[in-house]
Amino acid sequence: MFEIAGKKIGKVALLASFIAASTINFSTHAEQYVIDDKGKHAFIQFKVSHLGYSYVIGTFPDFEGSINYDAANLSEASVKIDIDTTTVDSSHADRNKHIRSGDFLDVGNFPTATFVSTSYAEQSDGTGTLVGDLTLHGVTKPVEIKTNKIGEGKDP
Repeated sequence: MFEIAGKKIGKVALLASFIAASTINFSTHAEQYVIDDKGKHAFIQFKVSHLGYSYVIGTFPDFEGSINYDAANLSEASVKIDIDTTTVDSSHADRNKHIRSGDFLDVGNFPTATFVSTSYAEQSDGTGTLVGDLTLHGVTKPVEIKTNKIGEGKDP
């Protein structure tokens, strides 16, 4: 858990969806792939409990990153993502303003969140664990993101 201004937030709330949503052509040798945020083949979502009664779902539409991937050597896979926290969008203007304020993200002082992977392990059933360091609000903590391989192949 991260704590920002006394409020606890889920450690992977910012990154949970981008890996499963990324459309990338993987080949059999190590290559670096730029994550396609412009064509909306990738996105970053978050889901946060709202007073214990419902959830707020939002996005960070502006981000950039890359993935290094070698299907023959998955332990060498790596991910780096930079998220523009000033673009947080929860579909409610007043709430967005509050999330951007010093009460939460304090985007004036911390306009970027970063995830840098440190390891990746995939099981034979296609599930895996991506481990890395998430820097949010000036604090870096280790996180684990569960992954689930959807498929791979040449982009037509």
